[in-house]
Amino acid sequence: MDARAKIFIFFSTVIIGVSTPVTSPRAFAAYFAAVVLISIALRAPLSIFLKRVVVILPFVLFIAASAPFAAREAGESARPFLGGALLVTDRGIEAFANAALKGALGVCALTALSLSTPFHEMLAGLRWFKVPAILVSLSAFSYRYMFVLIDEASRMKRARDSRGWRGRWIWQSGVVGNMIGSLLLRSLERSERVYSAMLSRGYDGSLPMAELPAPRLTDFIVAGVFFSAIMSARLFLT
Repeated sequence: MDARAKIFIFFSTVIIGVSTPVTSPRAFAAYFAAVVLISIALRAPLSIFLKRVVVILPFVLFIAASAPFAAREAGESARPFLGGALLVTDRGIEAFANAALKGALGVCALTALSLSTPFHEMLAGLRWFKVPAILVSLSAFSYRYMFVLIDEASRMKRARDSRGWRGRWIWQSGVVGNMIGSLLLRSLERSERVYSAMLSRGYDGSLPMAELPAPRLTDFIVAGVFFSAIMSARLFLT
């Protein structure tokens, strides 16, 4: 399927999901089922999909965890939590469910998109949809140089382990902190060298990107059918 059609499918799912009230569990069940089904249809590796979602979801839930303890409005009742040390409001519980459900839907949709679409095609598709060029360039830079940072961190880890470090005790965590600081300084120095090299090669603020083939009508018909199904769930299951 054309990358532009896949971008339309997954981002429209996220947008429709965000606009859905959290009090409509049937609609969200339909959204999640649709993301899984379209991922299978696009031959995204299901095992890798589940692994990535499991890794990312705890961060989403951690961010949403503060919502139940939000400040109460005048006259709003609260329930004791952790033996009365904290108070949980009904509005806070609803805010937690809202953030957790919609955040999980966004994670699943974007994970499926990244697994089913080569990254250079995704960037070209975003540019075709007139996404601001600065966002597309930042995404391209982050993807390209993330592997450089991973290699740098691996070299530091090998050097540390070759000196007999085992990291079994909490007071040894200072070594990890020093490594993170050193990695930050090395990254800044590397970025300056890379930027100078890019300028010497004529960098003018935009990155060359692959051109996508002409859009195929069948792909956008499939995308339109999928969008209609998701919109129907939004209208009739809420």
